Amino acid sequence: MCFVGIAFADPTVSIFVKDASEFQAIQNDLRQLKAGIGSNNPEVDSLINRANRIAKMNDRCSMISINDILDEECGHFYAVELPEFESRYMEVTGELRLGVMTMADNLEQRTQQIDACTDAFSRIVASKENLLKIEGSVDLEPLSHSGAFDASYNFKLRYDERRMDQQKHFAELWLSKCGDIVLRKSGDEFAPLFVQALEHMNDSLVHTKTNLKVVLDSTDLSLYLDLNRPVAGAYYLSGAELFNVTQIPSGRQNAHMLVNMKKKAVIFPKGRNGEMAAYKGRVEFEKASDDLVGRWIWSRDSSAINSMPKMNTKNVSSEDVGTKNASTVQTGDSKANSGNSVQSGNSAVLPGDKVDNGLPKQSKLGKMRWVLVGVSAATLIAGTTLAIVNNSKAKDESKKKPTSKCEFDSRYDDIGSYQTLRMTGIGIAILGGLGLGLSIAF
Repeated sequence: MCFVGIAFADPTVSIFVKDASEFQAIQNDLRQLKAGIGSNNPEVDSLINRANRIAKMNDRCSMISINDILDEECGHFYAVELPEFESRYMEVTGELRLGVMTMADNLEQRTQQIDACTDAFSRIVASKENLLKIEGSVDLEPLSHSGAFDASYNFKLRYDERRMDQQKHFAELWLSKCGDIVLRKSGDEFAPLFVQALEHMNDSLVHTKTNLKVVLDSTDLSLYLDLNRPVAGAYYLSGAELFNVTQIPSGRQNAHMLVNMKKKAVIFPKGRNGEMAAYKGRVEFEKASDDLVGRWIWSRDSSAINSMPKMNTKNVSSEDVGTKNASTVQTGDSKANSGNSVQSGNSAVLPGDKVDNGLPKQSKLGKMRWVLVGVSAATLIAGTTLAIVNNSKAKDESKKKPTSKCEFDSRYDDIGSYQTLRMTGIGIAILGGLGLGLSIAF
């Protein structure tokens, strides 16, 4: 009865495991910045030391399974350390890069300034998923004395005001320093070198795993931020998925920030704390876990979200109550529809040549029946064997402790493949059993 009335006020940890190459890019950038300054800068030195620790913590915490109790240090890392580091990195590097920007007259200086403004912009803006937060609550209600309970959830995915304000501050600073530099002196179109530099920058961001793309709109001399790859998310409680989003929306109509060069303005089309979507529903659990902290996990594709291990749950109801976008929402029991099917062939069984061997003659129907019995029995055995073998392989893989993130990702892919083969084997066995029963009966 301990679950009665329990509501999680703010237990959710938002987790986005970053690729190691993203931290490598940050560390390289800080070293280059330090070399370019030419003198000691305590803030840059401090950031370099913190970047090394952040990279190591990201590697360690990424190895924690969704079914394991969340390490307290890792919970603090995702909730506090990582966001603080990212904010401080933008503040220090942004101020250093933009502090000396001035309009140049000769070609060589102008080329350097356009390149510097392009590079500075890529460093001071954040990807959309880094600006979002999940808000809401989960209410738990007992269903039996054996530990079964249900979880009623009500969440909103919205922008973080503090991070959005920081984005606006740096975008306005960039606009004041670089707004004239990235346009032709006539002020009626983007500088050709700036257009080329942005294209090169977008290509570089793809290779560094940074999920950001800057799009120019020459019709109104504006630029907006977009995603260069889909991002999925899922909410987990006690190791079980309550709901997931297969992708967050992209495109200009869903842009979180727009910079208008003519009006010299930075615009948030969705507002500084705009709501992107809301999710409401209820999921039943067979038993409680020691870890009842909710986790919102970001991933770069829906297949990674769907390959996460699931606990035994039953979706009672779900509702996408505030969709203001084209994102797709799936609930915790979506795995029931695997989409796999087994089709049996329709090839006819032909009798052999007639040979007078002195044995009693069998009718064509009798011969066909025994052929079908044999085929059905073989199908049943093959399907059962396939299901048992791959079920065993999936269990063995799930028990192993990964030693690296690559091994972690590879193992979950293997588990998903084994589970798919297991379901295929079960389907084949069912068809074989049905065929065997019908053949014997008739």
